[in-house]
Amino acid sequence: MQSLRLAGKPVNNENRRAAILDAAVVLFGERGYYGTSLQTIAAAVGMTKAGVLHHVGSKEGLLEIVLDEVYDNHNDEMRERYLAKERPLMAQMWRDVVAMNAERPEQVHMFSTLDAESIDPDHPAHQYFLERDRDTIDLMLDVPWDVPEGVNVEQLLNAGFSMMDGIQLRWLRNPESDLNELWAQCEDQLMPLPMWDGYR
Repeated sequence: MQSLRLAGKPVNNENRRAAILDAAVVLFGERGYYGTSLQTIAAAVGMTKAGVLHHVGSKEGLLEIVLDEVYDNHNDEMRERYLAKERPLMAQMWRDVVAMNAERPEQVHMFSTLDAESIDPDHPAHQYFLERDRDTIDLMLDVPWDVPEGVNVEQLLNAGFSMMDGIQLRWLRNPESDLNELWAQCEDQLMPLPMWDGYR
């Protein structure tokens, strides 16, 4: 992993930290938080465990960084864009999220694995995922969505994100599948025509 991340780049603190985060994303996805040791991450990037700790503080600190800085950074940017729009289409928001996630399978793999692990209330990311679910819906409710009359936006958001979680697991199991096509099938059920004519 180090050779891929640092090839042609100066070996400085910024690049070392980036290599650690890349390795953590892959290993947390493949093995989960409990199945990944700091020593394994250190070996993957050609560093010592002490060197990794210098950059991330602790294993829980590393977990927090990859969730907040690596995974959620892209989502936060997208939320801000939609909050700034006037009467945006919810269908387009979901398509944008799906297209973004289709380009980052390793991060989605990590997120899905940690999400499942964190059902355990003692998992260090349990509270993060619990709050993230609520916060995502609350933030999206602040957007002035252009939807058909009578649509319950909160219920629609909950259903849509639940569908997305499910199709991402199917996609990860079958990498030959197309995440965008899988979502298009869900969209037809979630926002059926003709009710959603002009809103998709």
